Amino acid sequence: MKYFNPNQTQVFHALFHSDENVLIGSPTGSGKTIMAEFAMLRAFKLRPYMKIVYVAPMKALAKERLKDWMKKFSDSDLDKEVIELTGDYTPDMDTLMKADILITTPEKWDGISRNWKNRAYTQRVCLVIFDEIHLLG
Repeated sequence: MKYFNPNQTQVFHALFHSDENVLIGSPTGSGKTIMAEFAMLRAFKLRPYMKIVYVAPMKALAKERLKDWMKKFSDSDLDKEVIELTGDYTPDMDTLMKADILITTPEKWDGISRNWKNRAYTQRVCLVIFDEIHLLG
């Protein structure tokens, strides 16, 4: 990518150079996934041993993100472990602890993050990304 689009340019500083919470409301195709990746890259840089949670409203979107981020983050120089947590698949505790990026659905994240004070993998989350938040009821 040579250039960011105007929306990405506008939010870059907040996502890559600050720890502020950000809500992005932008049309489909405006590059929101890339915007989320700005925050992810900051987290990797500043907190390399922490986890990122990506919450997708449906399994199909979770699987799409898994495929994309496996290429970008696992099968690259970043060498980050990306796992899926949906109704179809729940990894064991060792896998959860080794994962850098957890891709999940709201229902699954709700289930595994309850009693979070007693679960080490939830205590190591430094970034949560909700995609298509308007679809969550």
